[in-house]
Amino acid sequence: MKAMRILPHHPSVIGLALFLALTCSAAAADPPTQITSQANEGELVVRYQGRKLLVYAFATNQFKPYVRELYNLRGENVLRDSPPDHQHHHGLMYAANVNGINFWEEKDAPGFQKHIELPLHSAVIGANGVPMATLTEVIHWLAPTNKSAPDTLAAALLLEQRTITVTVDEKNQEVALRWDSEFQVGPNAGKVIIHGPNYDGLGLRLPESFNHVAKFQNSADQPYTGQNSQNVITARWTSVSGVMAGRDVMLVLFGRPDNARGDSAFFSMLDPFAYLTATQGLDKKPLEYAAGDKFSLSYLLTVYSENKPPEFIRHRCDLWEKARQ
Repeated sequence: MKAMRILPHHPSVIGLALFLALTCSAAAADPPTQITSQANEGELVVRYQGRKLLVYAFATNQFKPYVRELYNLRGENVLRDSPPDHQHHHGLMYAANVNGINFWEEKDAPGFQKHIELPLHSAVIGANGVPMATLTEVIHWLAPTNKSAPDTLAAALLLEQRTITVTVDEKNQEVALRWDSEFQVGPNAGKVIIHGPNYDGLGLRLPESFNHVAKFQNSADQPYTGQNSQNVITARWTSVSGVMAGRDVMLVLFGRPDNARGDSAFFSMLDPFAYLTATQGLDKKPLEYAAGDKFSLSYLLTVYSENKPPEFIRHRCDLWEKARQ
């Protein structure tokens, strides 16, 4: 039986579909951003002016779909995928524990975020003239015993409709990735409890050159305790700056106040490697949802080919929080 899609319940998903339908016909025949979907290889590639901008990995033999590669406008990939020290670290990924099942690590009977379909992907020029590429994916979160169930809809703990939108702002040397996840508790899951350690959430493994030396900053202007430590700081945003091939690179991860728990608790570390996660404090207080409940998460990751001052990031955060969902 073909798995049902999650019915969109969030204005962003409905509005996005309408927007794409109206703008695709008006877009240039050869827009600067293109999408190539290679279903047999389980990946979708976004290019900007012919160069890679993003690679999304969704092969069905993976434990989870994720953003494998993300490039700044100089063509440098700012994500690491499955490094030898932590092979379950996959670029930019979202995961947590659900009802005691670990969807983050990939050992000891982990859960599976199973790719179901990619019903929508498109590359257009946005209403503000900014090149934009969007993909939407349906994912079923499954216990390990249900990975190969004939009806994964019935077996799923969570149903997720994930939308990834990437835009390019040449003027500000910005590549922006918006991550929207619409969740619904599986039809037979009953109550679900979402929990996990302090790093579970939307996490990114930073470039190897950031290890030990990257500089973190946050909107709360809270200090970091230095190397060999893990910091968890509640803020509107957290930035991390480093150097790649001798040139400055900055990434900024933004939460949203309308996510559950409000502002994100950002996990960061420098040693033995550089990592950043937007979390919901699941280690301190799990989230609980009942059968049929719907909930959503929305984050923004921006990548710059230069360091930006705090006032620029504050303004960017204001624009992000005011943007329609």
